[in-house]
Amino acid sequence: MLLTACFVLLLALNAQATVYRCGNTYQDAPCAGGRLVQAEDPRTPQQQLETARAVEKDAAMADALQAQRAQQEAQWAKQRQAAEKVRLAEEAQAAKEAKAQAVQAAKAEAERQKALKPHKIPTRKTPIPKASAAQAP
Repeated sequence: MLLTACFVLLLALNAQATVYRCGNTYQDAPCAGGRLVQAEDPRTPQQQLETARAVEKDAAMADALQAQRAQQEAQWAKQRQAAEKVRLAEEAQAAKEAKAQAVQAAKAEAERQKALKPHKIPTRKTPIPKASAAQAP
């Protein structure tokens, strides 16, 4: 409320000043080729007060919106971090599964290669006894 009162007082003081336009600038002292500009505020003090209150309200709303946006951005950052964590966990699980499949495929290939090798026919290490005449009928 104090800010509003100061703002209205400042507007009232500025309304009494004489303003000159000197080229592209404005100043309170006359200059060569300068024109007098009507800079008085035609609004009533009540209107000026309402304007000051509206400005304060808009500033408060802007601050609230800024805080809300900061809160939303923080929440979005947390969600992105959680999603990234899930994605990394899924990638790690997929890599683990791929490695297990590769090991299983290597074992299957080794078994297949083993099955393709020609089988040795075992040879007897002890000599076969010769048929003797006594055993013949």
